[in-house]
Amino acid sequence: MTVVVPEREAGARHAHALAALREAEQRTTAIAADGQAWPVHPALARLVPGGALRGGGTLAVRGSTSLLLALLAAPSQAGAWVAFVGAPAVGMLAAADVGVALERTALVPRPGPDAPAVVAALLDGMDVVVAGPRAALTDADRRRLAARARERGSLLASTTAWPGAHVTLDARGGSWAGADAGAGWLRRRTLSVLRTGRGAAARPVEIDVEVPTVVEPARVAVPARAPAGHLRVVA
Repeated sequence: MTVVVPEREAGARHAHALAALREAEQRTTAIAADGQAWPVHPALARLVPGGALRGGGTLAVRGSTSLLLALLAAPSQAGAWVAFVGAPAVGMLAAADVGVALERTALVPRPGPDAPAVVAALLDGMDVVVAGPRAALTDADRRRLAARARERGSLLASTTAWPGAHVTLDARGGSWAGADAGAGWLRRRTLSVLRTGRGAAARPVEIDVEVPTVVEPARVAVPARAPAGHLRVVA
């Protein structure tokens, strides 16, 4: 669905969102103390401090969409709402296969010049917001959005480089397994991942992990906040 917004109204909304981002940047300097912690699949726990994705932080996952989806699957099944902005290459069939709950997933594949405003609005109501390569953001936009995430207690993730990210995961090659003599299903993905970042992730470390292709439902569901207002898929 495409919604046409008058140019004057769109400009006013964009200016308002940028003003809110600047205000959030001035008010916040550290990860919100009440940011939700979302445990990831046990096979991936070594990749993130404490084995959980933490609200209020920033995460960059580069080189593997399957790794990103596997990291998000357990939080999604536990109740987290996830949004993808500017990431049209992320397939929802693959997301569903690995365990992402599509009923709690929002898509804005091509945000255009309003990408900063779109990401900011979603941070207000979603638990995880993923910015893809089609989300055109300046360095100033990134700083303001990181501040917005800290203020709202949401996790801000990126599929591209994000200067100052709390955790950066670079997938550096790997292999698939599962097919027998050229027949059958590919069931396992092994990746070598370089983890860098800040705080508990400040020391660079390379970790070999087996990326789950299917994530079982979480045994313990962590309460998720409901998204503010009504969010719809837009194009």
